Amino acid sequence: MQNRERWVTDTLVELADTLVPALDPTKYWHCVADRYAQLVASSAVHLAAVGDHPVVINTDDRLGTAPLDRILAEEGPGVDSRDGGEQVVNVLLAEATTRWRRLSQAAVSLGYRSIHAFPFSRREDVLGAVTVLTSETTPLPVADLRIAAALADVATIGMLNHQAIAKLTTTTGQLQGALTSRVIIEQAKGLVSARLEISPEAAFLLLRRYARGHNMKIGELCASLMSRRLTVGELTVSPSKAVKAGRRR
Repeated sequence: MQNRERWVTDTLVELADTLVPALDPTKYWHCVADRYAQLVASSAVHLAAVGDHPVVINTDDRLGTAPLDRILAEEGPGVDSRDGGEQVVNVLLAEATTRWRRLSQAAVSLGYRSIHAFPFSRREDVLGAVTVLTSETTPLPVADLRIAAALADVATIGMLNHQAIAKLTTTTGQLQGALTSRVIIEQAKGLVSARLEISPEAAFLLLRRYARGHNMKIGELCASLMSRRLTVGELTVSPSKAVKAGRRR
């Protein structure tokens, strides 16, 4: 890797840039998996993110085929690190036949010799884990382990920040919609009150009764009144009379 220091800083900034509601979580996790594959030479990466929309990414297509895809979901350092919140590194697959019998055999058959995993967790929040399989038996350098752990931490914080801002954006939109609806209802109450010379309270009761009788939301009814798709006079016509009037037409 040329200019390793520049790669690390650029990657950390890239993974931290998540404060946009339009961020695609799947594309983000693909980026994370690619960065791990770039960091560790001769490796394959299996990334499993949990949550409302689970994501599984493999940089080696063979990891996503049966039975290895099921095995990786059930055992291995990825499962252990996700559940325990601690990284699992520098494990020789040939020596892990008791610990992860099925995974050890399947991975060795594909030419992998060692395995590592880093959790995507922050305090009580657990987003998944990334598993790195390599064809080498030598331990990963301490510097690489520190970078790999940092990538996991930054990715976790980045995704948690995205989830927070996405939730805030949704809540803000809902509040804005409720406020807009309330303004329209108050306007409609004022219109009905003035036209029929009744109190605002009586106007609201009339609006609510009409909405229920016509299976409408009161906000939709008020919007129809304010846009003149419906007249105030029509509010005083009972549903049965309206049907008869329609038939006479």
